[in-house]
Amino acid sequence: MKAAATMILKAVLPLAVLGALYGADQRGEERGSLRVQNDQLAGTVQQLAKTLERSGQLADSLEQILDTNRTGQNDAKSSIDSLAAGLRSGSIRLSVRTSPEPGPGVSAERASPGNPEARAELDREDAAALLGITGEGDAAIRDLNTCIDAYGAVRAKVNGAAP
Repeated sequence: MKAAATMILKAVLPLAVLGALYGADQRGEERGSLRVQNDQLAGTVQQLAKTLERSGQLADSLEQILDTNRTGQNDAKSSIDSLAAGLRSGSIRLSVRTSPEPGPGVSAERASPGNPEARAELDREDAAALLGITGEGDAAIRDLNTCIDAYGAVRAKVNGAAP
């Protein structure tokens, strides 16, 4: 019986040692795999941190662009309001250049130093309407320029250049 136990022990012991070595090898591979995953995750976290920083810088840049636009719009509105008040009070008058239609007895001369140009004054309502149209057009142009500036800032940041 002792011989049978020894024979079983001789057969099982190498298998147990091989099983232990296989288990240790597998754990080593798992650790190596985990280390690679950790390195990849660390790289991803660093990229995310850089992206968040760039995003914050871009948000600051866009906020400055929008603040500049708001300031410009407010200044222009004040100027338009001042002109509109002047038109309403009559202290400011708008006129347009006119030229007579050439006809019998009327020459089609242009204005010259000795011959001032003919002008026609706009009534207050038409002048105010014209002022409103130009004010809205100017505001739209400022907004479009702000949009172009914002696009340029985003494009520069995405392409890696400083805006």
